Amino acid sequence: MANTGQFNVIGEPFIDIYKQSIISANDFDSAQAQFNTFFDSLSNNNQSKPVFVKDMAYHATPFIFDSQIKSATHTFLIRDPRLSIPSLYKMRSDFHENETGFEGQQVLFDKIHRVTGIKPFIINATQLIQAPAQVVKQYFAYIDHDMPSHALIWQSGSRDNWKGRESWHLDAINSQGFTDNKRPINGEKMPSRVEALIKKNMRYYKYMCQQLSEQEKHI
Repeated sequence: MANTGQFNVIGEPFIDIYKQSIISANDFDSAQAQFNTFFDSLSNNNQSKPVFVKDMAYHATPFIFDSQIKSATHTFLIRDPRLSIPSLYKMRSDFHENETGFEGQQVLFDKIHRVTGIKPFIINATQLIQAPAQVVKQYFAYIDHDMPSHALIWQSGSRDNWKGRESWHLDAINSQGFTDNKRPINGEKMPSRVEALIKKNMRYYKYMCQQLSEQEKHI
């Protein structure tokens, strides 16, 4: 999205606000105020270019108001827990259950649907890798923007908002387009806790896949 030149792209602006909120009730109130202030700044920052925000759903779900939901266009990127959770474990073996993100996705998806009456557009990461031109074209059609011819090719390199977190973005940093970089995962080597979380989160993932299946009937 940054490569298109059409958007002011902001990555994971709510992560620190969320982390602050889980410390205590007083910190939650402060985090809510920070969220509101930052969300207002995003809304006022789209005069020259629309703002494109990428974040984990569970970072925003505790704070976002109905009026804020109505002020934005929402889309979701989903990925199979059998791929994403082992990847998360590899990066942070002591990750918290919430960090898998699947329950937060479903909660926010349903909340947006309830508030707006519209089901947000969903992209499955596997389909994006397999057919990037088709999926990205559908995405741009949904957000009502022309897809530039260079949308699927970009220069390798990091981004300013990845500073200090480059290890989480190595594949993206070294990429110049959509490629299948998933690595073989031997499930038997995963700890029982990880296996249990994969099993638990499959139901949220399947729910989102069902919503995607319904979406495809109308494309």
